[in-house]
Amino acid sequence: KKIVLTAIDLFNKGGVGNVRLQDIAKQAGISQGNLSYHYKTKKDLMEAVLSYMKTERAEVRSTMQSLIENTDVVGIITNYLRLQIGFRFFYRDILEIINLVPKAKKQFEKQIEDVINFNKNAINLSIQKGFMIKEPHEGHYDLFVQNVWAILHSWLTKREVLGNRKVSLNDAVLAVLEMHFLYLTKKGKVLYYEWKEQIPVSYTHLRA
Repeated sequence: KKIVLTAIDLFNKGGVGNVRLQDIAKQAGISQGNLSYHYKTKKDLMEAVLSYMKTERAEVRSTMQSLIENTDVVGIITNYLRLQIGFRFFYRDILEIINLVPKAKKQFEKQIEDVINFNKNAINLSIQKGFMIKEPHEGHYDLFVQNVWAILHSWLTKREVLGNRKVSLNDAVLAVLEMHFLYLTKKGKVLYYEWKEQIPVSYTHLRA
């Protein structure tokens, strides 16, 4: 686990293509032979990293349902953003990762599908609770949730390029909230302003 966590840290900071096994061994404080005993190749290590990431995503998903039921939108977005930032190399270097581990493509596709389905379920529950209006026309919310995913993904890229001082987590949270605003009922807009007040306090510690 120490090797996997060290690899994730270095991949996040330097990029998958720029990190060698010897770099990981040095950072982990072990010999290269010790690392090779566990993971003979970079592909072997990447497979372990992707497996660890899959487990972490499953744990995050298990906490999401209660957040939906409590209409804790700020908490929902927080969880997802933490996961994104914690494994940002995966989103940034996905093409390189797929070349190294082809099955990573399915994992990437599954993550997109999970986020979109999660958002669909959240919208349906919000409609049932009277927080959002019914779908304006068939298929509209299907495109809407894809656009939400696109915002979250592009925000991460923008943050990687410009840095967290210019692109804060608040930006992503506000962007997602604003996308929903036109679809909120009067009851939903009351919550919207409550959520917006939470952002500066809730996200100050996540800027790093």
